Amino acid sequence: MAHFRDLSIRTKLMTGFMLTSLVALLLTLAALAAYDRVTFRKEMLRDVDTLAGIIGENASSSVAFNDRQSAQATLAALRAQPHIIAAAIYDNDRKLFAARGNAPRSAPGGGQIVSGDHIDVARPVFFNGARVGTVYLRSDLSEMRERAARFLELAGVVLVGAILVALFLAAFFQRAISRPIHKLLRAEKQVSRDKDYSIRVEKEANDEVGALIDGFNEMLGEIRTRDAEIIERHNQEMALARSIQTSVLPRTFDLPGYDISAIMLPAEEVGGDFYEFRRTDGGAWLGVGDVTGHGVTSGLIMMMAQSMFTQLCAQKNGHVTPSQFISLLNKAMFYNLRSRLDQDKFMTMVVARIDGEGRMTFAGAHTDLLIYRAAGGAVERIATDGLWLGVADDIAPVTTDRSVTLARGDVALFHTDGVTEARNKEGECFDMERLTEHLARLHQERAADIVTDIADAAWGWWAGTPKDDVSLMAVKRS
Repeated sequence: MAHFRDLSIRTKLMTGFMLTSLVALLLTLAALAAYDRVTFRKEMLRDVDTLAGIIGENASSSVAFNDRQSAQATLAALRAQPHIIAAAIYDNDRKLFAARGNAPRSAPGGGQIVSGDHIDVARPVFFNGARVGTVYLRSDLSEMRERAARFLELAGVVLVGAILVALFLAAFFQRAISRPIHKLLRAEKQVSRDKDYSIRVEKEANDEVGALIDGFNEMLGEIRTRDAEIIERHNQEMALARSIQTSVLPRTFDLPGYDISAIMLPAEEVGGDFYEFRRTDGGAWLGVGDVTGHGVTSGLIMMMAQSMFTQLCAQKNGHVTPSQFISLLNKAMFYNLRSRLDQDKFMTMVVARIDGEGRMTFAGAHTDLLIYRAAGGAVERIATDGLWLGVADDIAPVTTDRSVTLARGDVALFHTDGVTEARNKEGECFDMERLTEHLARLHQERAADIVTDIADAAWGWWAGTPKDDVSLMAVKRS
């Protein structure tokens, strides 16, 4: 039964139609066979009894006048009845008077007896109103067996024909039930696969399946409406989140002697990239970072880092080195990521401090720093060594300060890996070489134009939807 439940609805309908038809037909044939057997046996009893009456009438005078030869001749007429296997006439003393076949020696009791394979009939013989003897006939049931065999042959032919007709009708009628259900099933799979709630199933009749299709279509309509509301609410929330995130990013980069600008293009509504600019006495703090992944969680961590960066700038006011600064920032980041957010994400970041004389000291683990040297017309590539933020509680032992000096016309370019790891449809990365070429070509432009042009080039390099945030900061000594 469990196997039957797993069959397709078409198979179930076909099986149900065929079994119902077959059982109904078998019951009908069995009833007809039983009725025919009973009625035919009654007919045989009646015929044998009638024949016994005729024999008794014809032999009554022979018994009355003790004419055995005439009685024997009367029994000889039964040769025309092959199913009569024994016949006898008895006198009034129940003694055998004339016989044909294997008849009993004395007269049996009157009446009709039906045994397993024959019928016995005994009737009294009267002459002029007085009983003069008994007539006895025995008939076999071969005719009944022949009739049953013919009935079985006919029933077999009828059964085969009925099965073929039932199979054709079942195949025809099951389609009226299974076809709309199959359409409904295909629509359900398409909706599940494509998330397209505009799909509708056309009903074919106003039956229960039609009501089911109406309910399915109505459900899809409600889901589509609710989905649109959820998407709209999500878009509004993400627009608000993006507005909040971008509002905390610096809008101006005012530092005498420098042209500074930055840009961030998030892969989703909320990005995980970070940049910051804070003026201090005689210089400024710069920061560029990238939280692993992108989206809401990474954006939240990015805003947390920005808040901590701002707080450290306000508290220390430049009285720490970049390595000390980033070590303090890591302690707070590590605690919040593990204890409060329960996240195993981390963040790459480089923190730099520049002064009015062009000296830039930096620390942290991030992508390579590129510096265009105006004097030689070449781009210098400097690795940023250290440990990612959020990986360990104390990164001070592996965090050191490094310093470079920017001459007039030099351009320092910070970037996130969303720039160099952008891939086109052939799988080719934008890579450091292209970034270096763009910086060398754009070094004479304003810092805002440098970061914008490079960001657009990297963003357009992505095949399809960008998979990572793209951020850049250019520091140009003017």
